[in-house]
Amino acid sequence: MFLAEPGRTPYDLNFSLFGFPVRVHPAFLVLPLLIGSSLLQSASTNAGVMLLLLVVIFFVSILVHELGHAFAFRYYGQASRIVIYWMGGLAIPEQAGNVWSSSRRRSIGSNQQIVISLAGPVFGFILAGLIIVLILSIGGHLEYEQRGLLPILRAHLSDSIFAESARRQTMEAVLTVTLFANVFINVLNLAPVFPLDGGQVARQLFLRYDPYNGVRYSIIFSMVVAILIAVLNFQHDQFIALFFGFMAWSNYMTLQQMSGGMGGGRSW
Repeated sequence: MFLAEPGRTPYDLNFSLFGFPVRVHPAFLVLPLLIGSSLLQSASTNAGVMLLLLVVIFFVSILVHELGHAFAFRYYGQASRIVIYWMGGLAIPEQAGNVWSSSRRRSIGSNQQIVISLAGPVFGFILAGLIIVLILSIGGHLEYEQRGLLPILRAHLSDSIFAESARRQTMEAVLTVTLFANVFINVLNLAPVFPLDGGQVARQLFLRYDPYNGVRYSIIFSMVVAILIAVLNFQHDQFIALFFGFMAWSNYMTLQQMSGGMGGGRSW
């Protein structure tokens, strides 16, 4: 989410996946509690089990998103590592001197930066599509619900092969949260607000228009869009409003402190 990598702690979970180092910061647990818990209230399973399912769902969803960025980095000859923490994740490009950069490292231009930014949401939407195919293939159906400005797809298995299962409500809740996580995370990231993926794409487009002032213009644009989204969501979803309010403030502070280059990783 934010481009500053969190500091390491003794409680970090570290592993490797597809050759990418992955670090999970313990503060990651904040995210599923903030976003997903209300969607599981209809489940019949005890709260502890549902909390564990929430953590797993959001972990997998964010990891898939970051893998999209990481694979795109790799395609362009740049190694990267993944960090998952309190508000999402980062795919952070590594420096030279590794197996991937030594053989096929190339300069990453504007078009490549845009592809890298969009690869995360694309991977997330593919996972959401696979979940939808799974629901339909077992005879279930989807119901669209609008919560404020936030769209939610609810899974229903009343006509599926699991219609008589004692765990049907739990299965419906898990599938609904999985869809929500993958749609929410990736739609949110497409907002043209820096440092979200959409904001990184917008920055590249501004730089094409004006290489000298493009970064400054992109920050101003990002700040205005963030304020607009925060205002539109204020009465419907306080989390979204506060999140984009913070994004607006963050961009404002960056605008005030512009004295160096912008760097970092790919968000969420």
